[in-house]
Amino acid sequence: MLLTLNLLPILQTQSARIKAKLAELDRTLESRYGDRYYQVKQQLDGTKVAYEKSRAEAERTGIIPLEQKQESTTREVAKAGSSAARTEALLKQRLKDFWLSIKNKNR
Repeated sequence: MLLTLNLLPILQTQSARIKAKLAELDRTLESRYGDRYYQVKQQLDGTKVAYEKSRAEAERTGIIPLEQKQESTTREVAKAGSSAARTEALLKQRLKDFWLSIKNKNR
């Protein structure tokens, strides 16, 4: 516990240095790229907000969006497979009926 308390000032100092470097980098990129940097930064901030919102929603509901999408896709593929099987069975029956009708005409 004592070791942890001794590390706190060091971590705070490092955190302040990192924040200062980030602020300097931000100013450099803004001066170099201007509006383009500002637009990218806004998009990144929007993405962060959307991510946090999705994450909070997933934690609240207990449903992970990726799993939800996978389940939805699985259901859609299953529906498509079932529809294809019904269509195949119908086509087979029609071909069988057609073949029998031809066979009966030739008798």
